[in-house]
Amino acid sequence: MNTRTFRNKKLIDRDKEINFFLDWFNQLPELILWVYGPKSSGKTTLIEYVVEKELFEDFENLKPKGNWWVKYINLRGYLVSNYNSFLEAILTPQKEGKKEEKLSASFNIGVFNIKAELLNEVKNKEKDLFKVLMEEIQNRTKKNRQPIIIIDEIQTLEDIYINGDRELLKEFLNFCVRLTKETHLSHVVILSSNTVFIDRIYNDAKLKKTSKFFKVDHLDKSIVVEWLSSEGYTEEEINLIYDYLGGCIPDIQRMMFEKKEFKTLKEYLEHRAFLAYTEMVDLLTNEEDFNKRKIFKEIAKEIVKNGRFIAKEELPTQVKKIINFYAEKEILFYDPLTLEVKGNSRIYEKGMEKLKL
Repeated sequence: MNTRTFRNKKLIDRDKEINFFLDWFNQLPELILWVYGPKSSGKTTLIEYVVEKELFEDFENLKPKGNWWVKYINLRGYLVSNYNSFLEAILTPQKEGKKEEKLSASFNIGVFNIKAELLNEVKNKEKDLFKVLMEEIQNRTKKNRQPIIIIDEIQTLEDIYINGDRELLKEFLNFCVRLTKETHLSHVVILSSNTVFIDRIYNDAKLKKTSKFFKVDHLDKSIVVEWLSSEGYTEEEINLIYDYLGGCIPDIQRMMFEKKEFKTLKEYLEHRAFLAYTEMVDLLTNEEDFNKRKIFKEIAKEIVKNGRFIAKEELPTQVKKIINFYAEKEILFYDPLTLEVKGNSRIYEKGMEKLKL
């Protein structure tokens, strides 16, 4: 187990994922890379670590280790409700002839800095946004720089239109295909925890042919055992923790901080399982359709019994809708590549054990 420190927290055993990203970036851009996985599996932390520690020699002063030119746009931090708010999230004007205030490195790699006049033309729809971005990226490649564009939570662009008729998300994804598959100008990495959205992408014939899907999952038990052993936990305690929390790093770190508030470790873990249970009960209670409640309980029963539910292609539409609903509520995790449905984290599966199944 290789442990790194990142932002004063431990980054546990991510060599495989880090090496995958570095190998990917050192290849010719060919495909869009979709990074998906359960909530709190560490996707965002991992990609931020790779950017700041592996691609940059000095991140704060924007000195890359090689010829990288990175733009990392985390849409989670913005209220993107229309086209103009999207432009404000990714574009900023150059201030010519003025001494610019020092902005954080995170801000600088999160926006495209273009001439103020050009920015106004884009906002007024006199210039096409994606043609402007393409020219900016082409200019970087002419200077022997290798662009990497990373977008986190791109599904926030759904239901936003340009000029009332062009879908922003569709136009953006077409732009990503041009950057990778067609021109090989730039790597494009897209992260999402919304597997219902990933499922739609995976089943889109054009995007499937132009995409690679990479899953970032919770830690394997062997890593959890090694980690918790190094923290002084006994074998009995580790087995108990893994039974309730699995390999979810934030849940385990939270346990380390909060368990002292309870008499025993078992009492704390039971408390967390009860909270997961009540979250599901609230949703089931608010569901007036008895058949929908029954379907979820049948899925939960299968997960408790076999560790997973298989969302076969021939499943009735209503069952798929129930899976999608609870996946969007981040209670279930649906993997569109394997068709497996599990709890979004182990604690939800422990909560399912408390349901009347």
